[in-house]
Amino acid sequence: QLEACIRLRKLLSIERNPPIAEIIEAGVVPRLVQFLHCFDDPMLAFEAAWAVTNVASGTSEHTRVLLDNGAVPVLVQLALHEDSNLREQSMWALGNIAGDSPRCRDLVLSYGVVPRLLPQCESCEQPRAGTSAGPSHLSSHPHVYQPPPGGGQASLVTQPLLSAAPTMQRNATWLLSNLCRGKPPPRWALVEPTVPVLVRLLQRQTDDEVLTDACWAISYLSEPPERIAPLVEAGAILPLVALLSHTMPSVQTPALRAVGNIAAGTAAQAAALIAGGALGPLQRLLSTGKKELRKEAAWMLSNLTAGDREQVAAVCAAGVVPKLLDMAAHEEYEIKKEVVYALCNACCFGSAQIACGLAQLGIVVRLCDLLELPDASLLLAVLEALEALLRAGGDGFGINPHARLVDEAGGCEKIEALQMHENPEVFEKAQALLEAFFGADEDEEDPLTAPLATAEGFSFG
Repeated sequence: QLEACIRLRKLLSIERNPPIAEIIEAGVVPRLVQFLHCFDDPMLAFEAAWAVTNVASGTSEHTRVLLDNGAVPVLVQLALHEDSNLREQSMWALGNIAGDSPRCRDLVLSYGVVPRLLPQCESCEQPRAGTSAGPSHLSSHPHVYQPPPGGGQASLVTQPLLSAAPTMQRNATWLLSNLCRGKPPPRWALVEPTVPVLVRLLQRQTDDEVLTDACWAISYLSEPPERIAPLVEAGAILPLVALLSHTMPSVQTPALRAVGNIAAGTAAQAAALIAGGALGPLQRLLSTGKKELRKEAAWMLSNLTAGDREQVAAVCAAGVVPKLLDMAAHEEYEIKKEVVYALCNACCFGSAQIACGLAQLGIVVRLCDLLELPDASLLLAVLEALEALLRAGGDGFGINPHARLVDEAGGCEKIEALQMHENPEVFEKAQALLEAFFGADEDEEDPLTAPLATAEGFSFG
């Protein structure tokens, strides 16, 4: 049986086009699941778990065959087996199954895997001196597990994992992240116990792969917004903010996603992020060479500037606005969109004093440059930002200095052209702006000759 199982596992370990469908059609899966029940023969159960792991790396149809044959409950049992290699391989198989779909994830969760898994995430187990780290036929070079970005199913297992704390923790944490991901999100009661363990991993771990998957797990748990509070209460903010400055983009990316979700929560949660020092790393990330990190950093800032006036003031005081204005002019479109939303939100949700300071930094010219954007929703945000600036510049007496800036930047002509826009919200907003701020009578003072107002006391840092 063992020899036959090894040959089958080797067939399924072919890196290109493994014969998963053929193995299933041959009716072998029920036999593999039967071998998983051989608790007293860990070598046979290990080979069967390895083969099952590779079957689960195929399509959803392949994974469904494993479910139909009862693989999940026995794999959950094996996650507590005394043989560490078998435990680890079982976790990998469960990770592949859970990563297939929310339905598979929920099935794995329903068998109570989380309480069995959490001790493995924090274990410090090492092979004892003078003993083998695993069965004698295994390679002496452990396979380094590389999960896909953001979780999901893994690739085939082509080499065994020798049990030592790093690989055990990597597999356990990766499985944990797959149990937390997916929409609709998992039932909170089933994943809530993971929160303190994940936070401790962020605080104490130095392994990049463990940190990456722990950050992804927390980013999944922070959606929807009503689930943010337990993460904040568990102390997730400070370690997440610290990881924004990690040297590895693979760690920074999920950490940034998690803090971005927290920034979209309540005003108190966003304030806690700011108090935790998030704005400094965010400013540095705006200049990173990684496009995705620049985009995510701008997205998070747009969440913060969509908050209350105190949040907007804190973002502006951090000195990020000049960089955002430069990015709005020169970044590629997908990043520019997030930057523009961050700037527009600052105009709309900040105080009149903030708006005047933004105008002094040149935001009016930049927004006027954006009045020919193809995205109607983004164009509407720009028009609303201009409206906020124009209202802040008008005190009811004399000439509005911000209206003069719009006119000098060619904004009036562009706004007039938007009265022909196909989107009704855009042309109505354009028409309203012209009527409210540029419908001056002939005897009114020429805005081109009016003096510029100042915003004394306003500072971005």
